[in-house]
Amino acid sequence: MLQGADQTVSSGEYDAMIIGAGPAGLSAAVNACVRKKSVAVISRRLTSPSLEKAPWIENYLGVERISGRELSARFVNHARAAGAELIESDITGVFNLGDSFVALGSDGEFSAKAVVIATGSVQEASIPGESELLGMGVSYCATCDGPLYRGKKVVVLGYTEHAIEEANFLAQICSEVTYVMARSVEPGDGPAIAEGIRVVKKRVLGIRGEDKVEEVELDGEAIPADGVFVIRDSIPVERLLEGVRVADGAIVVDRDMATNVPGVYAAGDCTGRPYQIAKAVGEGLVAGLSAARHVDRMAAKHLPKSLLL
Repeated sequence: MLQGADQTVSSGEYDAMIIGAGPAGLSAAVNACVRKKSVAVISRRLTSPSLEKAPWIENYLGVERISGRELSARFVNHARAAGAELIESDITGVFNLGDSFVALGSDGEFSAKAVVIATGSVQEASIPGESELLGMGVSYCATCDGPLYRGKKVVVLGYTEHAIEEANFLAQICSEVTYVMARSVEPGDGPAIAEGIRVVKKRVLGIRGEDKVEEVELDGEAIPADGVFVIRDSIPVERLLEGVRVADGAIVVDRDMATNVPGVYAAGDCTGRPYQIAKAVGEGLVAGLSAARHVDRMAAKHLPKSLLL
């Protein structure tokens, strides 16, 4: 039976930090734990939405037929049994401090010596005006940035069922909340929308403003706004960690799953096709072992010279 997060913490220090709880992230966690490293798996949800919705998996070696929900539960339980700490939190940014990394989440800060990005297919800042107005009214996490818009007008662009939760939270503190159904969500996938929130189902054309967000342009309507919350399955990778190289919609990695940023690895759908569970699990294994080796190298680097003789 799949259980929830192990705990919600305000801060934590780990050897390896895995961002994403799909097959790649959980595989990385298991294999880093096997190498006796402290590991945190941090994700908005401790599951892969696409895997959970798969009725049957029939091409995963050694498992002839299994539901996506059951396989997802097995992955989570395996990672937990291996010793990984599973944390539900929205990560809005990872910062490179040289010898370590700090991630800012909706529940606090987390630090680690190595990072594995396993956030699924790379999300791009594809809405006109989104990148230009980032930090000037555009945000990706209501829990993190919502208090900045207390008593103001905001628009939530919902691409996942989780977006409704974000809109409901904002309705408690903002004077006006408009929820734009940017993508259709299956009935029953999320909570009911709170009273007082205006719901719109129109195509998003852009986010407008000079030095700050002023309005969201939809097909046939412009909505005045002080802030815009873009809620996708994951935030654009260039927003997550500055400097990570992306090409053709995928994070660029080598055979060790290393990115161009030392100490940062990537695995799964975010590294490109094929989008298959077996590929994600294999890449996660390599990324987890590579992250563990990086931690060992960093530890050796800081040993007194007398111990290295």
